[in-house]
Amino acid sequence: MHKPPFLFVFTISLILIIPYNQTYAQALRIDINQKTYAPGDTLVLFGKGIPRDGLAVELFNPAGTLIFRTQVEVGLEGSFSRILLEWPRPPTEKFPFGVYSLVVTSSISADVRATQALRFAETTGGFAGDLGRELQVQLSVPPAIGIDEVARVVVQVTVNGVLVRGDADQTLRGSHVHFPDGSVAQINPFTVLEDGIYTADFRSSMLGHHTIHVQAFQQGLLASSAAGLFVEEGSILSLGKEIKNLNENVEGLRLETLGTVKEVGAASGQVTSLLLPIIGMIAVIVALQAAMLAKRK
Repeated sequence: MHKPPFLFVFTISLILIIPYNQTYAQALRIDINQKTYAPGDTLVLFGKGIPRDGLAVELFNPAGTLIFRTQVEVGLEGSFSRILLEWPRPPTEKFPFGVYSLVVTSSISADVRATQALRFAETTGGFAGDLGRELQVQLSVPPAIGIDEVARVVVQVTVNGVLVRGDADQTLRGSHVHFPDGSVAQINPFTVLEDGIYTADFRSSMLGHHTIHVQAFQQGLLASSAAGLFVEEGSILSLGKEIKNLNENVEGLRLETLGTVKEVGAASGQVTSLLLPIIGMIAVIVALQAAMLAKRK
């Protein structure tokens, strides 16, 4: 039986495509000149790829933010090498100490991709020690305020649980708020309450959900925290204070009433103790009178 021509063509195409894709998937291999980089070091990328391919190279910082992008051309023989960047001295919010991710993607096939983890630290020999340093941020804001009311934003910054003092404007300069309409504004000014504790006042004339995003940069490390705040009509904080005062007054009245009841109870006990002998004497007199009347009859 004669097979249809299209079946023959499909079979040949499938045979050609499968090894072709497998070859592509195995074609990209990347490497870097170091695993740990100190300020001032140079990041070099090299490896093997598909000849004449254009590689998209992306570098993501510890916060997951894309901070560097370029394109590297693969030579006719399939090899490539490129100096990507020099690590800043000192580190910045964009380039803080920590673990980075280098992602290389083929322009011929998006499925052909390779990744490489690397670290930016104080020294290339301090890799193990740098792993133990962790910057942490704790954020405290009221869940709701009234329109045009002032909310107190409190931020605590620690390294390995120890409060660290820093300049408020420098430490928290990346902090901002997302408004309900999609706009973004910086939160400032922050003031230092004590070592590692900063405060700022926030006010909004826009109703709806706000997101407070605090970013701290200290000792070359970067950390952030976020919290929601809802702005409603009316005076939420003032109403809360009035309710608190009312509760305190009610509690005071309750305690005062309990005291009065105890005093009345004590006084009632004293009156009762005085009346009992009198009542007893009256009972005796009545009994005597009843006996006398009985004798007369």
